[in-house]
Amino acid sequence: MSVSADGFNASQLFETLQEALKDDKLAQKAIKDVKAVLVITLKNKGGKEQSWLLDFKNDASIKKVDGVPKSDVQLILKDADFVKLANGKANGQKLFMNGKLKVKGNMMKATAIESVFKAADPRPKL
Repeated sequence: MSVSADGFNASQLFETLQEALKDDKLAQKAIKDVKAVLVITLKNKGGKEQSWLLDFKNDASIKKVDGVPKSDVQLILKDADFVKLANGKANGQKLFMNGKLKVKGNMMKATAIESVFKAADPRPKL
């Protein structure tokens, strides 16, 4: 099932992560490190909202969802800010302090997601 959403730059990141999680070793590490169900709700330049469910509690899966399902933590931010955050070009704490990132639920679980994106990053580590 595609996790891509028209008009969202983050779609590529979710597809990359979904592909990376097919590696059982990475999937098991993600579950071990995060132990949570996360919902990431993004708003694009056109004002459209889309949510993705990242299950790092049961099966290390990603789904594009309508509405906001029950989760341990929800991150709400702009598509562009999420892309910067996932690429390590923005600091989650700074985005949060500046009101660009809203967190509902367990904030400690929200910080754990960063390690999953780093582990799934296909770019060479320098």
